[in-house]
Amino acid sequence: MDGPGSAISMVGPEGLSIESHEADIREGGFWRFDMVGVFEGKQQRFSSVMRFIQIVANERIIIDYGGEDGDPNRFYMVVTFDEQGDGKTVLTMRQLHPSRERRQAVVTFGAVEYGLQTLGGLERWLA
Repeated sequence: MDGPGSAISMVGPEGLSIESHEADIREGGFWRFDMVGVFEGKQQRFSSVMRFIQIVANERIIIDYGGEDGDPNRFYMVVTFDEQGDGKTVLTMRQLHPSRERRQAVVTFGAVEYGLQTLGGLERWLA
């Protein structure tokens, strides 16, 4: 599941690689990983845990995302898949943060651009 050709390789901002520690990608499962690399001019490591709350094939994925338990900045991510009349699928990714202030901090940090980079990685992986 891990490695340069895996779906895991497309996650995260450009320039960061994924070190996957544990992965159980199913409803009720979790994925524990680090994003590592040079970010904002210095070597960094961002530890993350995704807990898969709901997975409905070809429809939606709901994830509780952040650091370990007790992380006050954990947020929900909802990914939906909508089939279009031309047979293509529109993927929509939304985030729900614990407060307006935290959402603004994440947007200011560049989360929208980094999310677009991840979707670009997914597009390249699927091609």
